[in-house]
Amino acid sequence: MVRKSCWFFLILATILFLVGCEEKQTKGEDSSRVAVKNASQADGKQKEESKNNGDKKIPTNIKLSGEIVNENGKIVVKGKSNLMKGTYVEIDWLDRPFSIRNPICLLCEKGTVVDKHGNFTFEIPQDLQDHEYVLVTIEVVLGGLGQPEEIEAVYGEHGENLKGPFVYKHEILEEEYQKIFASVLVSPNGKQTVYPIKAPKREKVPDDYASTKVWIDTKLTNDHHYFYVKGKSNLLEGTRLNAFYYSSKDATLSQNWIGSSAEVVSDGTFFLQIPYDTITESGFIIITSNPNDSHVLETRMKEIYGEQFEKMSGDQVKPNEEGGNMIEVLLYPKPPIVKAPEKTMLTTDDEEVKIQLPDEILFDHDKSDLKPDAQNTLNELIQSLETLKEDTIIQINGHTDSTGDDQYNMTLSENRAKAVEAYLRQSEKVNHMQISIHGFGETRPIAPNNTEEGKAKNRRVEIVINPK
Repeated sequence: MVRKSCWFFLILATILFLVGCEEKQTKGEDSSRVAVKNASQADGKQKEESKNNGDKKIPTNIKLSGEIVNENGKIVVKGKSNLMKGTYVEIDWLDRPFSIRNPICLLCEKGTVVDKHGNFTFEIPQDLQDHEYVLVTIEVVLGGLGQPEEIEAVYGEHGENLKGPFVYKHEILEEEYQKIFASVLVSPNGKQTVYPIKAPKREKVPDDYASTKVWIDTKLTNDHHYFYVKGKSNLLEGTRLNAFYYSSKDATLSQNWIGSSAEVVSDGTFFLQIPYDTITESGFIIITSNPNDSHVLETRMKEIYGEQFEKMSGDQVKPNEEGGNMIEVLLYPKPPIVKAPEKTMLTTDDEEVKIQLPDEILFDHDKSDLKPDAQNTLNELIQSLETLKEDTIIQINGHTDSTGDDQYNMTLSENRAKAVEAYLRQSEKVNHMQISIHGFGETRPIAPNNTEEGKAKNRRVEIVINPK
């Protein structure tokens, strides 16, 4: 009897224990569901607030700043932003920054991630001192290209929630996206060590933006290396423009065969930086855009302008060889105040004029005595200089490449400048001008010294008229 009672109480206790566990588990599951639901609602609310820019912690109006530091060819990107923690940022470094922008390294790791403070850092794993200019780009792309889901939930799968001057449109498989983009031009072998990351200035979007009746306004300036074209238009964002400088209308090739290119941004503006070797009296810049160029928003462009730009009109729209239309703008840089002798190069920067005489037409290797053939070149130079007004200031500057001893190069460059000055003065046709000489050795290169072509450009005597 006692044994049966024990078994009865044991079975009853087991049943009560199992029922209690089941109730506890059910309550726990209900609590978990409530917690997940609440978290989901809160997350959805946060995402909605972020999209509406109501959440100050995760704004969609993007800000970027910071700097790019150049330390003897080693480049470090130090970015600051209000980007969401965990945002994947791609850094790239491109040569030929004004034309066909080619990645210098295809297989290098190029990604970094934003920390909780909105900062990101990336050190370019290459010594870039061999490059005259490098374009460093900073990019955040949406659309299944490496961004975590929570990032796309805030900024949009197509980046449609992004705002601000760093936001650009682009196209993937005929679908439009928005991305964050910034670029900084760096000279790895130059004197500047810190390059700030700045927000581009945006103008008011034209009232007739993307109209088929196209207009383009331009402002042209230049220095001793590049022409600069600042443009304003009503062209669709992403329209690609190509520019070349020709010495004359009879020239079959441009001075730099690669030319320059740029895309129109969201306010219709664009900026072209066009390299040139020498300014000629009849030289001109031509800016074009054809239907088959690599336009950023190709699908929308065809809808607006037509497959062959046949819907496009305006004073700067011309027929092309394919039977459609093209954009063509001609600009004529201010002609030089003097004529450069044959085989020399003439550049300007406002009123300052430089005539570069390569050492090979003046001197034998490692010598400072003028070659007999140099007289023809210098006689042409004298004919140009004697027309200048009285008290015109002229500097004669000697330069070398980096081969050899620094002090030896300094002395050689000065002696070469003295030899040119002596020849000019003996003609007595330039005595009405103020002439001075300077030797700079290897300290002012105009090209990298790591190639024979670059060294040849650096070995020169410069005649500077109206020096700044």
